[in-house]
Amino acid sequence: MEEQGRELITPEIEKRQHRRARLITEVKCEAMDRDEVLVTRDVSVGGIFVTTKKPFPLNSKVALDFSLGPGQPSISCRGKVVYSMQDLGMGIEFSELNEETHLSIEKFVDEAL
Repeated sequence: MEEQGRELITPEIEKRQHRRARLITEVKCEAMDRDEVLVTRDVSVGGIFVTTKKPFPLNSKVALDFSLGPGQPSISCRGKVVYSMQDLGMGIEFSELNEETHLSIEKFVDEAL
């Protein structure tokens, strides 16, 4: 799992509540009797975007396992698919994120500036 670089993602029309940072790394996603290793595109304290040709349906509950970079501890958490588009990927909103993990992701995004 290698990090390809960090930069703040800010589209012209931003509807999201949280700032996002580019994060290109492997993420293990488990849902609906599927256990897949996919690739992330970006992360925020609110969630993560995962690229995949066959995303899980909206509202699917997902177990995630990923790292913010080489040598960083693994983050295991749960989430819910809030955006799903065939051939593009899925946006997963974090749930049950503990304070330590929240702070780690917040620091990662802040340092992307």
